[in-house]
Amino acid sequence: MKYLKRIGIVIIALYLVIIFMLLSFQEQLIFRSETLPQDHVFTSSVPFEELYLKASGDAILHGLHYKLDNPNGVIIYFHGNAQTLEYWGKWAEKLSQQYNYDVVVMDYRGYGKSTGKRSHKAMLGDGLLFYDYCKTKFSEAEITIFGRSLGGAFATHVAKKSSAKLLLLESTFTSVTAIANKRFWFLPIGWLLQYPFQNDQNIAQITLPTYIIHGTNDVIIPYKHGQKLYEKSGSNTKKFYTIKDGFHNNLISHPTYFEALDEILNTKY
Repeated sequence: MKYLKRIGIVIIALYLVIIFMLLSFQEQLIFRSETLPQDHVFTSSVPFEELYLKASGDAILHGLHYKLDNPNGVIIYFHGNAQTLEYWGKWAEKLSQQYNYDVVVMDYRGYGKSTGKRSHKAMLGDGLLFYDYCKTKFSEAEITIFGRSLGGAFATHVAKKSSAKLLLLESTFTSVTAIANKRFWFLPIGWLLQYPFQNDQNIAQITLPTYIIHGTNDVIIPYKHGQKLYEKSGSNTKKFYTIKDGFHNNLISHPTYFEALDEILNTKY
């Protein structure tokens, strides 16, 4: 009995250690953030402006606004959980050139040149801050909200509070809880999660035209997440684009991906 009791104590101790580790390193698991020097110089063939917006908690959020002479509107792009604007700015530049849109892209707290303590509430507010910036330059009917992967959480939060032109989601999840439950099925994730980003709840409240792109071979955020978001969407105008054999990070290598963007971004509303 003593032997079994000791084993039980060890198991409980290990379980508590795992819970402590998840609480301590949760941000590192969700946000694969990198920083840039404040004097980092960006280059682009498209004219752009660096943005420094003051946010809650004395945070300063850095963004880039790619500007065209006669754009079709503006895309506010919320990027994934890795890399900085040094990387995502190149994608924003391509979107701007290929589809004739201004593009505004931001780095989250702790990414690139952006500063500030992270929290679920603060980060969602940051997305709205950049949306409000877009509203100073364009009417809401000219704003496209585009969220990729983690960025989908900010995109759906902004979309449910806006009257934008459309919502576009790429390779994003139903909820962080669903992803975490799959990986840490033995833990009480609902109690432990500090960043309960919930696209499934948001999208049910969104009536904007909604478009979802997802690869069938995505092992990071499985294809079924995109399907479920499409099913839960509250929009009367919606479409789901399947990228056959597409993985999480290689959709741009598939011609069907750009065929989807062509249809979405060139449609007149």
